[in-house]
Amino acid sequence: MKAKTCMAAVLLVHAALAHADSTDPDDRGAYLSLAFGNGRIYGGNATGYQWMRGRTFEVRAGREQGAMRIDFVHYNEGHPDNNHRDGFALQWLAAHRFSHAWTGELGAGPYLSMNTTAINGRQIDDARLGVLLSAGLRLTVPGPPGTHLRLGYNHTAMRHVHRSDALVLGIGRQFGPAEPAPEVVPDGRLWFGSTLSWALTNVPGSHEARAAVLEARQYADRWGIGYKFLFEGDDGAHVDRRGVAAQLWYVQPVTPRLSMSAGLGPYFAANRRDDDRTATNLLVSFQAERALSPRIRAVINFNRIKTFRKTNDRDLFQVGLLRRF
Repeated sequence: MKAKTCMAAVLLVHAALAHADSTDPDDRGAYLSLAFGNGRIYGGNATGYQWMRGRTFEVRAGREQGAMRIDFVHYNEGHPDNNHRDGFALQWLAAHRFSHAWTGELGAGPYLSMNTTAINGRQIDDARLGVLLSAGLRLTVPGPPGTHLRLGYNHTAMRHVHRSDALVLGIGRQFGPAEPAPEVVPDGRLWFGSTLSWALTNVPGSHEARAAVLEARQYADRWGIGYKFLFEGDDGAHVDRRGVAAQLWYVQPVTPRLSMSAGLGPYFAANRRDDDRTATNLLVSFQAERALSPRIRAVINFNRIKTFRKTNDRDLFQVGLLRRF
């Protein structure tokens, strides 16, 4: 799960930086960063080797508003023994510029985590809601305006399970304000699309599966409503699931033709490897979207399917197109 998640994170940030326009870093707009590092877990259910083995990373996509910023964070806490935890956080950050080159920031927010671990000899994907506290120091570097190195510290706190501390180092960029180019402005019409996908169940003993997603979406300024038909494929052990999801999306323009978005909503699905049991799940999505023409958009999408059954959560990666009709 972690290697695939890391690859998706790199693709998302690379897509954003590759299509970036030069803007004034003092203007307010989208924020993107990618950082890697190492850390340690302790307390609670921490056992064995407690260091994260250098596999810690975070992806941030946010929006600056004055001295404040709101970030959507995908955070991976590496691979200590028997605890492979990652998840999503929504953070409010306060930033202070010490000089032209140096900026500090402090942030906090809720953190929905999923931990692949064994409890009483049974491998599960344990979901917990906690808090992610962060501090960062940014150093302006040569490059497009707003580009910087970011040294970050993350602390996760959850009741009844382990806590963690980690340092990460990476690159980020504060973009200026951006509105969609006039010829590619979403005008309220429906967009339809399909994506080639692959799925990975977050439990050992399962295989990757080929998947497919059909999607309809409608935009209204910075917000969107999306509907998905998901065909997750068969992992040979736990999941052969299909169903329909509805999501509310927040869209953050990065450049006139590139945007990042986050979506959240219920996913109603039946699992053929669980006696066709139908359940209501949670679908969390993180997407980079590039307008290729007034009618066509390319998308790269990372989804987490949270079942709350502890044994058949999944990561789903999508690459495909949306078209306006």
